[in-house]
Amino acid sequence: MENNSDVRAHFIMAVCGGFFGGYAIFGRMKVFGSAMTANLIELVGDLLGRDAKEIALRGGALVLYAGAMVLFAVLSEKTEWNLKRLVFLFEFLAIAALAFMPGNMDPILALYPVFFVTSFQWCVFKGADGYACSTIFSTNNVKQTVLSFSEYFLTEKGRHDERNEKLKKGKFFGGTLLCFHFGVAFAWTGLHFMGYAAAWLCLIPLAACVCTVEAGYAAERKERSEKENSAGQAGKSFLTRARTLE
Repeated sequence: MENNSDVRAHFIMAVCGGFFGGYAIFGRMKVFGSAMTANLIELVGDLLGRDAKEIALRGGALVLYAGAMVLFAVLSEKTEWNLKRLVFLFEFLAIAALAFMPGNMDPILALYPVFFVTSFQWCVFKGADGYACSTIFSTNNVKQTVLSFSEYFLTEKGRHDERNEKLKKGKFFGGTLLCFHFGVAFAWTGLHFMGYAAAWLCLIPLAACVCTVEAGYAAERKERSEKENSAGQAGKSFLTRARTLE
């Protein structure tokens, strides 16, 4: 039950990741706020070109992105907080901030909430079912999907366990890609009809993930309670038999 819940939550968070990525690219002049590759390349160009404003904006984005990772590390080591629930809170706040960012803002500055919240999401929702898999961008997911299906077809049919594992892995990473790009399409459609207020639409998959995670926790509590009750009943039975023997 826990494993199924984790996988469902992973796929839903990939929808959220795709939504944030699509919202950033389609709504803010093709700036991708969910990864640092393009931002760091542009930052190097700004440094060489000595564009102080762009250096400050992109440097700030880097600080936020890295700061979210530092925050995750500190909270993981120093607290007992439920970080999945904290992701949900951060994502709600990011959605609200994005919805009210004016259209004439600098696109990098307008995406500061995305730089922070997707980085934190990546740290907390970092995979499921034994696979490390990003829910905020797709490069490695494409690689793993293609390699897994290629290896599945190349593996001899007599090696059933190996083929089944390759197929399972390909389906997992491929499913993540599909969910991510569904979120991208959802963002594009929302921006087309609602403008920047489309950020609120991300509350739909976010709410679905909250329900999924909480249902998983409830199932865990029920299973733990049943085990404790079973252990208690076994203990009572043992004592009863011992007293009978006396």
